[in-house]
Amino acid sequence: MIHFKDELKSIKNYIPGKPIEEVKRELGLKGRIIKLASNENPLGISPKAKKAILSSIGSLNLYPDDTNYYLKKKISEKIGVEEKHVIVGNGSVELINNIVFSFTRKHDNLLRCDPSFIMFSISGLMNGCNVISVPTNNFTFDVDEMIRKSEEADARIVYFDNPNNPMGSMVNQEKVEYLMKRINKERIVILDEAYNEYMSKNDRIDSGKLLRKHKNIVILRTFSKIYGLAGLRIGYGIANDEIMEVLNKVRLPFNVNLLAQKAALAAIDDSKHLSESKKLNDQGINYLTASLNKMGFFVVPSFTNFVSFDTLTDASVIFKKLESRGIIVRPIANYGLKSFLRVTTGTESDNKKFIKTLKEVM
Repeated sequence: MIHFKDELKSIKNYIPGKPIEEVKRELGLKGRIIKLASNENPLGISPKAKKAILSSIGSLNLYPDDTNYYLKKKISEKIGVEEKHVIVGNGSVELINNIVFSFTRKHDNLLRCDPSFIMFSISGLMNGCNVISVPTNNFTFDVDEMIRKSEEADARIVYFDNPNNPMGSMVNQEKVEYLMKRINKERIVILDEAYNEYMSKNDRIDSGKLLRKHKNIVILRTFSKIYGLAGLRIGYGIANDEIMEVLNKVRLPFNVNLLAQKAALAAIDDSKHLSESKKLNDQGINYLTASLNKMGFFVVPSFTNFVSFDTLTDASVIFKKLESRGIIVRPIANYGLKSFLRVTTGTESDNKKFIKTLKEVM
């Protein structure tokens, strides 16, 4: 019998949004499938990123820049931090796992907002930690309870995503500052900002300011969402010297491929693509929220590129009916929300088709 780590026995596999090819194959569907399940950018990658990819294909026989020098330089300028405080990963998920691996021991307690991005929990369990969940308060991060619980549990790491996945809600700069001032400085706080660029300028957290004031914070961002590079797997983190020194020790050599580096470097400067993506998303959020409210559903106010709403019934039934009609959304029962569906904003026609089909299946 082949043996494996005991910690893996309690882990349930991460369930991503279903890919289009899988749905076509399973259900024998023909024609166009609308995927609104994985919070991807319906406009695709930026033209500048596409050009950078095509011009780099001839260099794929070479290893990429292990230091991510130019991309780190660009990110540091964008956020207002030093280059040495930036680390690039194979998606921000790699960075989450590296943080947990580096700063915990077996049986340490970790703290998370519940619900929140589930990969932090999986990383904790993989590393033999106890993951303690603090429920949201009215679908919003409960700052006071997180502070209290972190002391009670003596948590090594505190994780929250802002805006939150799968809810789409957020807390403001004042509340994040409140948390950072009161939490024990020996605890690491992971602030996951995967959806930061979808927020209005007034709502966004000043990450550079947080980093300058607090040595125990790690801020994560990704190129998978508004930048449209989900297929290339690239994200980044910013942290101070002590944390960064450790993370660079566990980072695998050449962990970010050449095309991902080139595409991210081009995409981060494509202001036109970013502006168009945000404009389309704002319209989509407004349309979906208004339409779902009109149908009598409760919709969590969203600051992301998706909306989560309460179907008031077993959401898996509705999910399957939509899927059979060629529309893929995301049931979030694995987050403890059995009656909720999460729907990514699509193009205007995709959003309208989703609402029309939802009315039919209801």
